[in-house]
Amino acid sequence: MHLYNYNYDFTVDQPLKYYEPSPRVYAAASASSEWLYVYGGYVENFYKNIRKLRTVIQIYECSTESWKELPTSGTPPPGIYNCATAYSDHILYLFGGRDGTSFHASLHQLDTRSMTWKQLSPQHDSGPMRKSDCQMIYYNDSLIVIGGYGIPSGELQSGSQLTKIKHSQNGHGWTNEIHKYHISQGKLQIVFQLICNNSVYTYN
Repeated sequence: MHLYNYNYDFTVDQPLKYYEPSPRVYAAASASSEWLYVYGGYVENFYKNIRKLRTVIQIYECSTESWKELPTSGTPPPGIYNCATAYSDHILYLFGGRDGTSFHASLHQLDTRSMTWKQLSPQHDSGPMRKSDCQMIYYNDSLIVIGGYGIPSGELQSGSQLTKIKHSQNGHGWTNEIHKYHISQGKLQIVFQLICNNSVYTYN
């Protein structure tokens, strides 16, 4: 019989004196001059092969360098990851994403003053395809959603392309479609694009 002497230095974890979010991947984030808002993503347990989707909004306050998690009300987006976000005038916008089995194309907003969620636009065949990994920007009372990876729910947007992934049996692919949502009008509009000399010009 062999005897071994292992000299491990064990320490006892102390309770955190402050709140911090749990580690995760593929979360969405947008920032104002004072706050950073984080939503979605998932926590992965490699040993148990489990992925837990996050459905809470977590906020980082730049002035105090501290995190907090606040309760919300209203109609929140589902547990998703790889969604697109934009922020303007105390409103956080989220579009698309995926939940591990399905892609989404709904648009939600969070009023960061009242912490109330609202669905602005459900997913439908005449709007953007169900997708993740797209980009969204706020401009002049509108949200512009660009590109992404997903699966068409209807006909492709005129002038857009879908590059399918090799060996994909579900028709998944990357798209260059562009849509605009007018916030005050509550109206979704297609933004046509003209490609010339490797440059993309948009007009509506």
